[in-house]
Amino acid sequence: MELASLSKVQVRALADALPGGQADAIETCVQFVCAETGTGTGNVWHGRGRAMMCRRLKHVPLAQHQRDRLVECILHRLATGRFSEQFRDQLRLALHLDRGRSLAVAQCALEVGKPHTARYARWVLSHAVDAMVGDG
Repeated sequence: MELASLSKVQVRALADALPGGQADAIETCVQFVCAETGTGTGNVWHGRGRAMMCRRLKHVPLAQHQRDRLVECILHRLATGRFSEQFRDQLRLALHLDRGRSLAVAQCALEVGKPHTARYARWVLSHAVDAMVGDG
């Protein structure tokens, strides 16, 4: 499946398949979230679809290698400042999957990042503090 050419309807169908917990649907969604699609392809809805998938991926069983891939690609986007709309949904997933690493990358991005990257890094750090206060 060529991920870059998926239409809005196809992306929604992929996201809608996640709650069923089928291994192939989960893997395709992980691949889509990690793929760099949407920019320059005419599929501007890919960012929204990626956000929808991230919200749903928090509620399905993921293999460790899938968790690692998701965290790696999302945190790489934060560190480099190359992300699209609704990026906070991706960051929420990264925090859910690996809070410690997410906080470490956010702290680094805050110190050396560009202004838009630092803004998201501050959000990650404040979001994590709010979650810890709520857990207490």
